Amino acid sequence: MLISHTVRHLLIVALCALVPVIGLMGLAVSAQANEDPDGVSLTVSVLGSTSAPSPAATTRASTRPAAPVASLTTQVTPVGSAATEALGTDPVVMAGVLAVSGLTATAHPTAGPDGGDIVLTFTVKNLTDNPISSSLRFWVDNAVGLEIRAADDSSLTDLPGGETRTVTTTFTDVSQWSVFNSHVTLTPPDSVDGTALTPVTRDALLLVPPYFVLLVAALVVGLSVAARYALLTKRLFPVSVAETAS
Repeated sequence: MLISHTVRHLLIVALCALVPVIGLMGLAVSAQANEDPDGVSLTVSVLGSTSAPSPAATTRASTRPAAPVASLTTQVTPVGSAATEALGTDPVVMAGVLAVSGLTATAHPTAGPDGGDIVLTFTVKNLTDNPISSSLRFWVDNAVGLEIRAADDSSLTDLPGGETRTVTTTFTDVSQWSVFNSHVTLTPPDSVDGTALTPVTRDALLLVPPYFVLLVAALVVGLSVAARYALLTKRLFPVSVAETAS
């Protein structure tokens, strides 16, 4: 009877220790409910009338590659009120030639150590009548300034006069850094119609709960509580051979 009583106590302690772990797992699953379990997206360029990339422009791979993909980029041309909304309420106007929006950063976290994805969105409008080509560089660094992801090969090629274009870049498997400083630099031509232009950088701060770290910490605390209870109550092993025999 002593052994059965001990087993019952240990089962109760184990259950109590797992409660915070199960709760945090529920939060992590909720945070990634809209994510594909494979976690890898391949995007194509789309021209349409929406202010953000359409889900139809995204194709999910069936397996995750061995190494994380650096960046996945798509471009969309919004029109009408969607174009105005994409630029935001306070765009930066570059010498009357280009108007650029702020940078929008969105996290799609996971409970695993890879940390999920970060999506950066940036909009540019050509205010002239002639096409303009510019280069874009997206990157993300952590709280201490260490660069963890970058996309150096994005560009706006021959952006027609009067057109507004939204560029979205997805960084996959960004790890559990919690604090992400996101940036984009637009480098226009040196001059357009005699007007000198210089690069412009927009920034965005993104805070993401470290779900994997929280899960590990909850598990360690739960096991520690269970072990301390077993040692303090001296019910992990029988006290004596005589009591065991009885």
